[in-house]
Order: sequence, then structure tokens, then C-alpha cells
Amino acid sequence: MSFPNTVARLVSAANSNNATLVSNQRTKLWRVTGYNAAAAVRYIKLFNLRVLPAPGTDTPFVTISLAPSAAFNIPFDGLTFQTGLGYGLVTGSADSDNTAVTAADIVGLNLFYESP
Repeated sequence: MSFPNTVARLVSAANSNNATLVSNQRTKLWRVTGYNAAAAVRYIKLFNLRVLPAPGTDTPFVTISLAPSAAFNIPFDGLTFQTGLGYGLVTGSADSDNTAVTAADIVGLNLFYESP
């Protein structure tokens, strides 16, 4: 069994979709942790891309709802992103949603991953 050798961190979400390219190569995702400080559900969209994702335009590989006012600790057990790994944080679940989260809606976001 492999274990993550890298952590991508976001201390506090900005007032945007927080689009981030974590890795531009084959990547295994092991776990996502953090806290949704908003009083409503927020979504993290994970993208299998080699370039900066464009939430609302690019189709997510995985979309995860984050319960309001709650911590999250989501195991992925080495889910492979063949092309690369990126993410965005938005307020809606639809693939076409690109509605920005409010600043500090998501805090302490950590993606534990492994790249060759």
C-alpha cells in the first residue's frame, strides 16, 4: 500500500471559486480534510486535468458535497487522476455551476496526494 507524500493546503478560501491545479501529472488522491464554516452546503469539485481547472466549464471528475458548519475527512484510498489533479470550491452541485464561495467558507483544506 502506498501513502501520500505531499499535501496541498488552503488555509482559508477566497471570495472566488478557488480554482487550483494541484498536480499536472498522474496523481493518486488519498484524503481530503477541512471544515465548511458556511451555514449552507458547499461543494469541492475535483478535476482530472493537466491545466488550471475552470469550474463551470470543465467537467468535474468527482463532485463532493460538504455539510454546513461541519468538518470533513473524506478517504479516497488512492483514487487515480490519470492526467493531473485540480479542484474548485463552489456553492452549487451542477457541473455548470461556477458560483464563488464566500471568503472563509472553507478553512483548513488539505488534499493528501501522491505523484510520481
